[in-house]
Amino acid sequence: MKTTIVIPTYWRGPASESDMCALDSDYLYDHATPLDSEGTLRRALASLSVLESDEEFAVAVVAASTRTEIKQAVEIKVRSIIAEFEYDFPFFLIGPDELVTWRRRLAEAGMFEYDEFLSLDGYSNIRNMCLLAAFLTGADVAVLFDDDQVYEDKDYLRKALEFVGGTHEGTFVGGVAGYYERPDGGYLLPPAGLEWERKWGNHESMNEAFGLIGEAPRLKRTPFVFGGNMVIHRTLFEKLPFDPRIPRGEDIDYLLNARLLGYEFFLDNQLVIKHMPPAKCAPPWYRLRQDIIRFSRERAKILAEADGKGLSEVSAESLDPYPGRYLKNDFHDLVMETSLEMAKEYLEAGMEEDARECIVNVAISKAESTIHSDSLADYIALQKKWEEFIRLLPGINIWTPGEDMD
Repeated sequence: MKTTIVIPTYWRGPASESDMCALDSDYLYDHATPLDSEGTLRRALASLSVLESDEEFAVAVVAASTRTEIKQAVEIKVRSIIAEFEYDFPFFLIGPDELVTWRRRLAEAGMFEYDEFLSLDGYSNIRNMCLLAAFLTGADVAVLFDDDQVYEDKDYLRKALEFVGGTHEGTFVGGVAGYYERPDGGYLLPPAGLEWERKWGNHESMNEAFGLIGEAPRLKRTPFVFGGNMVIHRTLFEKLPFDPRIPRGEDIDYLLNARLLGYEFFLDNQLVIKHMPPAKCAPPWYRLRQDIIRFSRERAKILAEADGKGLSEVSAESLDPYPGRYLKNDFHDLVMETSLEMAKEYLEAGMEEDARECIVNVAISKAESTIHSDSLADYIALQKKWEEFIRLLPGINIWTPGEDMD
């Protein structure tokens, strides 16, 4: 099967401006690389050399930035890093310059309404650009890989392609999920250190879910996926986009959307990637805010009536222990308890502004729980529009892979 490894890479303003994030926009991604630092992309690309494959594969890099004013600088930086490896593999770059061309060609074809799919802002939009990269390079399979990871298993691609596109126990394997190995060699998260983290309970519930990794059989239905170790068959990525209304955790939301449309992801406990992330940039209250929004919107999806829409029923319990813990009726109570504890800890540290943001999180949770818009209907409308876009793309010369590297 023709395969494209797609690597999103995230960049923020220079570290010389501040040791931490300089602007609120820099919070957008967990650990975007400062523009004036070495970063992790070169290390990730170098690790591609360990892969042995029965077929050739292409590599597409999607360059994203946290600020408009640095987009061109980021594209230049990423292009210079890719140039060191372009004789080893067929490389393609998608950055702001490419998007200008793509938008112009869409406009020339009278297809303005699909412009929303051409965006490098936000995790879900960037993942959609990854899917487009796979489609436009003619791939049967998209392998998603992040720039803070490295390949160490020479047989990774063989394993990645072993099951995807086939059937397992009578079910089509539209997607395969691998897992992350931590720098210390384990795959479980360390115990929560702060009281607010213990109240939130994500370390505990995620580790409980990760128990699947150590269990037989090798391939099994999974309630979670890792965004940097996802294998998606063409049947799936031509039909399902990532949901831009989800600010983070877009990988697990994609699994949820796939289930709603009758597709399954299976965990392969031999498909492993080394994950070596830098320190996170955004403060805890901001990351919690993104989680509040995404879980609220995912909960709305599974609470919506699937009957009459040709969709499959998905319950919170079917996604236990993670993310199911956050999709149940006590979610707002959990947010309130966690936020108040976090605010207390901030106040004890003399960080009053951060404490106020925790209280804002409670209000956001309440607002999200009372919003009457149908998250499921919104996504299904987007999904059908994505299908139309993919169907029409071959008739438009939107991109000739390789032209970006001239």
